[in-house]
Amino acid sequence: MCGIAGIILKQKAGFDLNKKISSMTNAISHRGPDGEGFVLASEQNITPHFNVQQQNYQRTDLNYIPKTNLESANSNSFLAFGHRRLSIIDLSETGHQPMCEQSAKTWIVYNGEIYNYLEIRTELKNLGHKFISESDTEVILAAYKEWGFKCAEHFNGMWAFCIYDSEKQLCFASRDRFGVKPFYFINDKTLFSFASEQKAFVKAGLITLKIDQKALHNYLINGLLETGPANFFEGITELMPGNNLVYNLKSQELTIHTYYNLTEHITLKNDGLSENELIEKITYTFENSVKLRLRSDVEVGTCLSGGIDSSALAVTISEITKQPLFCFTSVFKNNEISEEHFADVVAKKIKAKHFKVEPTLNGFLEEVDDLIYSQDVPIWDTSTYAQYKVMQLAKQNNIKVVLDGQGADELFAGYHHHFLAKWNNLFSQGNYMSGMNEVVASKKTIANPLQFYLKEKAKQKNYFSKKHFSLFFKTNFLNSSEIKNPSVYFNSVNDQLAHDIYHTRLKSFLKCEDRCGMWHNVESRTPFADDVELINLLFSFNGNKKIKNGVSKYLLREAVKNKLPKEIYTRYDKKGFETPMQQWMQKLRPQILSEIKAANFEFVNYTDLEKTDSNSTFHNKLLFKLFVLSRWQKLFKF
Repeated sequence: MCGIAGIILKQKAGFDLNKKISSMTNAISHRGPDGEGFVLASEQNITPHFNVQQQNYQRTDLNYIPKTNLESANSNSFLAFGHRRLSIIDLSETGHQPMCEQSAKTWIVYNGEIYNYLEIRTELKNLGHKFISESDTEVILAAYKEWGFKCAEHFNGMWAFCIYDSEKQLCFASRDRFGVKPFYFINDKTLFSFASEQKAFVKAGLITLKIDQKALHNYLINGLLETGPANFFEGITELMPGNNLVYNLKSQELTIHTYYNLTEHITLKNDGLSENELIEKITYTFENSVKLRLRSDVEVGTCLSGGIDSSALAVTISEITKQPLFCFTSVFKNNEISEEHFADVVAKKIKAKHFKVEPTLNGFLEEVDDLIYSQDVPIWDTSTYAQYKVMQLAKQNNIKVVLDGQGADELFAGYHHHFLAKWNNLFSQGNYMSGMNEVVASKKTIANPLQFYLKEKAKQKNYFSKKHFSLFFKTNFLNSSEIKNPSVYFNSVNDQLAHDIYHTRLKSFLKCEDRCGMWHNVESRTPFADDVELINLLFSFNGNKKIKNGVSKYLLREAVKNKLPKEIYTRYDKKGFETPMQQWMQKLRPQILSEIKAANFEFVNYTDLEKTDSNSTFHNKLLFKLFVLSRWQKLFKF
């Protein structure tokens, strides 16, 4: 797990390449505190470098181990790659990056984990490839040599990498299927540049700071954050999940190709299996995904909320390792949103080393600037702070790797609106009796399910909350982009899940997961979001089977039924990493209003801002976003 950066110049005049690439890696140093490396390429040679204060290397026999510092690097270079290392697999110098193969003509900077690297390594050895390290980085290089741009299709895991192929004069970049690992780039008249985080471009002065107005509108009005290639920083583009990028150094042409799209993998391939056969197949695939993600040369822990997802991971890890497991939990004492009891039940069963942290309002105020800066872009609500504190807790206990349940809701149907998709499907096919039976049965999960169904169907036709925006924003801003109704419901569970994965929740959640973990030098592994075998399996049968007798994530529950404490197996409520945001907002209201006024946003309707309802969750969320936006602008010096 690491931070990567790169610059390819189109015009060399007046550009200090050495200084700029160093500024980029310094900006993302939190992603890799264990090492730093650079490679610079000119027309004549390609040379690895270390920074001035780097340690002396022992393995000088390796052609990618640097022997000279960056300050003395060739000023004629047109390409620079930079890397910050968090050592997880192959802790020795043989895992150093940027890395090259034996001929030193192909170089890579890479962030992530290819969990099936041992199997691919064996396959490549049989094809004649030789290896000198134990790292998955070298496996990617060899896979590229063997399969070219199709190498990503062989990988199971999370990744963002860029390869410089000096013989073909191109750079090849790739990002994992659901976007667990980040990859951003800029491409203008003077250069092509990439990095793990947007702040790298900002700190290196590679962009003119300007807010993308559509991204701003999406955040404030539509509640959408980085769902498309454009983001808050105008001029920075995100390589979308499941995509490869090729930059041709000769023609300066950039092309992007999709190698994986979930919608193409929604099939009925396994729909003929009996329920028991399907559960058995899911159990095996899930356990294998966890086994793969336990591959590490450092100790692995897990986040434990007490919900079905994190509990399934905790009991499965414990069964596989047969060792006491480090578990990290966010709690809120004497609060109805606290899941501490359920986390304790799981921790007790597996005899875990259980550590807890309680996010507080005072702590939030002290750390909010670091929290926002760590994310690069504004946050939605205070739940990100709970995740931030859990990752901080892992670091404090010297755990560099944790497994997390992000993505389980989108695979197994864990949200209330997934019930709606099933009911829609049954009713649309004329199965009214079955549909009503499912509505009634869901009362164990959803309070007043029929009322919920009718209310949500009405919200789908009419966006009732739309009128509230005029209290906050000027008309010209409201009309500057489309105001989207967030109530989007499909007649298919799997289609609804795919929509959540690509257009609403998961991608943004994974962004927060990455930033919270990496800010604290912790690698977060998400088997539900990046195991291609598990993902493809869960979309190979009718999605209605994921909800049964009013129980969400039915198939996941059954897959781990024999491992879970009964109290967790029969738990049907849905909470997640929540915080007492309403209480905090009411206490913070004077300060928040003051900071929003001081920001002097040109699009805010300050006349009516005081009229907002302090008891309204909708109003408080909007005020919170404006407060965060004001802090974000100061932090990035807009």
